[in-house]
Amino acid sequence: MKKINEINTSLSQVSFVARIEKVLFSTSTNGSTYIIMHLSDSSGRIECRKWTVAEEDKTNLVPNAFIRIENAVVNEFRGVLQLKISDYQIIDAYQLQQHGIREEDFFIKAPLDVEKQYKNLLEILNGLENQTYKQLTIGLIKKYEKEFLAYPAAMTIHHNVKGGLFWHSFTLVQNALALKPNYAYASIDWELLICGAILHDIGKVIEIIDSSGVDYSLEGKILGHISIGNAELNKLAEELNIYKDNEGNINESLTLLQHMILASHGKKEFGSPTEPAIIEAIMLSMFDDLDAKVFKVNDELNKVEVKSWTQRIPSVDGKMFYKHNK
Repeated sequence: MKKINEINTSLSQVSFVARIEKVLFSTSTNGSTYIIMHLSDSSGRIECRKWTVAEEDKTNLVPNAFIRIENAVVNEFRGVLQLKISDYQIIDAYQLQQHGIREEDFFIKAPLDVEKQYKNLLEILNGLENQTYKQLTIGLIKKYEKEFLAYPAAMTIHHNVKGGLFWHSFTLVQNALALKPNYAYASIDWELLICGAILHDIGKVIEIIDSSGVDYSLEGKILGHISIGNAELNKLAEELNIYKDNEGNINESLTLLQHMILASHGKKEFGSPTEPAIIEAIMLSMFDDLDAKVFKVNDELNKVEVKSWTQRIPSVDGKMFYKHNK
């Protein structure tokens, strides 16, 4: 059986086992229904199409089902590999075990030791001087520790892999620490930037339905991760009795952390309820945008051969990118 990253145009047909990530039913110009499926294993993703749709396909072909594809035809469309399938078999968890295959073999994982780097992250946080930043950031990631370490950062736009949320957040922390010596002259609250980097997407532990990242929750669809994260931060501050001081004044450090979440997309047209009003929020929105675009463009480049162009990437201004280096 082939792994997805072993499929290429030198193969006319291929058989393999994969996990269904996404299923779309579409209609062709002649009015017939066809299926577009996104499949994955630990080595990568690939798109396939089934041009003849039977009634049982609508029941069988669902996200997170495991599928054995037989003799899929390998095509290339606009420089991107694509499979045409007709024969398949849905495999249950017991059948996977019988063949010595683990369910985790069908999830792409973040390319870092999550547990090790999580310990490093906690060491950084425990060394912070601002007690509000420290209490709220550690409190939230501990509250949602399992989700924070396992969930993807998004469904499609960036870091849509197991552990992607932690990977993305920790990368932004590392970017901040790497740039700190270069901007020693600037009036920057580095502790605020570090905590904002960790918390800016914390709402995704509720926005995304589970670690497979195949759908959004009801809260995710109607509230969004920015609103969710801001509300969770506010709620924790009240639980820890640090929302206001003895004179009834709202904790300014809390307000600054909330602003980091609310302004993290940079502009209102990009989904931020407010735009950056402090230097740390500008930096965070730029780090966030950079990391998301590097991931997405690189992910698309991995799907094409050297001296070929990617397909258009909606999240990067609908542009195509040239692969000049392997």
